[in-house]
Amino acid sequence: MKRIGILGGTFNPTHIMHIRPAVEVEEAFELDRVDFVPCATPPHKTKNGLLSFELRNRMIRAAINRYPNFTVNELEAERSGPSYTYDTLQHYKETEEECELFFIMGSIDLATLGDWHKGLELIELANIIVLARSDSDVEEFNRLCPQYWPNLELLPAAGNVAAAYSLGTHSIYFLPQPRIDVSATLIRERWMQDRDISYLVPDSVHKIMTDYADVITACWSDERKCN
Repeated sequence: MKRIGILGGTFNPTHIMHIRPAVEVEEAFELDRVDFVPCATPPHKTKNGLLSFELRNRMIRAAINRYPNFTVNELEAERSGPSYTYDTLQHYKETEEECELFFIMGSIDLATLGDWHKGLELIELANIIVLARSDSDVEEFNRLCPQYWPNLELLPAAGNVAAAYSLGTHSIYFLPQPRIDVSATLIRERWMQDRDISYLVPDSVHKIMTDYADVITACWSDERKCN
């Protein structure tokens, strides 16, 4: 059975800590494919300062070009209304019937999963891989998971997975990763300060950002909706 990883986000912009975690997950779970799913209309974030979907999509494609098992799925741009993860996973469930799905998320997002649209129901549609952001995150993982899903069954840690639980036909895993303190917020701040962002974003993304410097600067400095 084919194994597909699903990594969503605004990718505003794409940076190395979007790509490196995808590599870690691909290797640890022996995935056949990792789909990057750019969010068209974030339900939990303002669109102020959000680059156009087309530009963000272009940067993702440039960043993953060297990875044969990485691809971009634009399905959230094809839907109207908020880009809910539940709807995205439901779409995968219906269109990738002979595949095992792995939704990839950060430990920070796990802490707010109960506030998401049908967030606690995501595990009914796919396995969940939670990526560490700090050494203490595994403790938070072990605290939150039984709180969210009281009927979880503890699984033995194996390989690179530090903790895991199962619920029905799906499981949730905690995966440590190399600690590189890079975020899209940091990159936007450095960009607006006219500071060097080399090695924080892939070279191919840096080139696109340079080519569209005026558009990006206007978007990130203006409180109006960026088109």
